[in-house]
Amino acid sequence: MKICFLYESVFTLGGIQSCITMLSNYLVSKNYDVSIICTKDEEKIDRSKYGLSPKVNIIFIKKPNFFRFIMNIGLKILKRLNHTIGFLNNKEKILKSIYCFYEGKEVERIINNEKFDVIISSGVDYNTMLALLNIDSSIKKIGWQHNSYEEYFTTSDRNYWKQDAIVKKMFENLDRYVVLTEVDRKKLEEQKGYKAITIYNPTRFTLDNLSKLDSKKMIAVGRLHRAKGFDILINNFYEFNKENKEWTLDIYGEGPERKKLQNLVNKLHLENYVKINGRTNNIKEKYQNASIYCMASRVEGLPMVILEAMASGLPILAYELPCINEIIADNGGVIVPKGNSKKYVESMLELANSKEKREESAKLEIQKIKEFFIEEIGKKWENLLQDVIKEQKNEKSIGDNVNL
Repeated sequence: MKICFLYESVFTLGGIQSCITMLSNYLVSKNYDVSIICTKDEEKIDRSKYGLSPKVNIIFIKKPNFFRFIMNIGLKILKRLNHTIGFLNNKEKILKSIYCFYEGKEVERIINNEKFDVIISSGVDYNTMLALLNIDSSIKKIGWQHNSYEEYFTTSDRNYWKQDAIVKKMFENLDRYVVLTEVDRKKLEEQKGYKAITIYNPTRFTLDNLSKLDSKKMIAVGRLHRAKGFDILINNFYEFNKENKEWTLDIYGEGPERKKLQNLVNKLHLENYVKINGRTNNIKEKYQNASIYCMASRVEGLPMVILEAMASGLPILAYELPCINEIIADNGGVIVPKGNSKKYVESMLELANSKEKREESAKLEIQKIKEFFIEEIGKKWENLLQDVIKEQKNEKSIGDNVNL
C-alpha cells in the first residue's frame, strides 16, 4: 500500500511533525510504502530531529516563481481578512483559489504522478487543500485534525471561523476525518452533522528512567503563547510561593509571549523561583528531574506534553478541559475546575507537601500512558487504512462491472 502524508514540513519543531514522524516510522516497519510531501520548499532534511526512518521518502514542492510568490502573499492576506469579517464565507471558488493557488497545484501534480493509494493531510490548511485538489478519484483522502473542536470551528478569527462553505466542501470530499478525542468527535457530529473517527496522538516517550519525584521542582512545557496559559501558571505559582519557598518552577519553550512572561516573573519578584528556559534538546531529562507537571492552558487539542510527562512518571496538575478529562487516568492526576485559581494553588501545595500523593498519582498515569504508545495507536491507523483500501477495491470493482 502506498501512503503519503501532506504537511508543510516534518523537519521543524512541533507536535504535528512528531506525530507524522512516529506514524510514518510505524507504517514503514509494517512494510507500507510511505512518503511525505513537504510544502515548505528547500527545507533542510534532518531525520535526527524526531528520528525519521531512512525508508520514508521525502518530496518537496518546487519553489514558486516571483509572480506566484507575490500572488501567494496576497491570497494569504485575503484569507486572513476573511477570518475576521467572513465576507467570503459562501464564495467557494474564491476560497478554493486561496487554499490551492500554487502549493495546491504542485501537490496535485505530485499526487497524480506518484499514484498513491491514500493521502493523509494534517492541520487546517492541508485538510482543506486535500479536499479541494483535482486528483484521481480512486485515491483515498484522510484529514487529520490536531486541535480541539472549539479551536477549529468556533473560535473567532481562527481556522474555520466564518468559512462554512469550505468546511462543507471539505467533509463532502474527504473519505475519512480523524479527531483526537471522543469529545471532539461527538461535538462535530452533534453540532455540525459531520462524522469523524477518534484516534489519539501517540507519545514518543517510553517508560524508562522515570522521575524519582524527590526534587522540589515543578515543570511546564510548551509554546509561549496565550493559549497555553503560562501567565495563569506564573500567577498561581506566586500564590503558592507565599506558602512554600522551597519549590521552583521551570518553563521550557519559545514563543511570542516570552518577553511578556519574563516581565511578569520580574514584576512578581519570582526571579529566584521561576525560570523561563527556552527550548531544550533533552526535555526527557528535564521531566525526569522534576516532581510535578503543571498545565494551565486555556485551550488544548490533545497536549503531547501531558503524555510526555505521564511517560516520565510525573503526577499531572491541570485545569479541566475536555481533552484533559479524557486522557488523565481515573483518580490519577489532579484536575481543577477551569478558572478556579484558588483550588489550583491548593492542589500545588498538596502535591508539593506529599511525596506519597505524587507517587500514587504517577503510578496511575504510568498505567494509562500505555494506551498512547505508538504500537497501540499504529494498530488503529492500520485498521483505518485497511478499511479505506477495502472501500477503494469495492468501488473499483463496481466501476469495472459498469464498464463491461
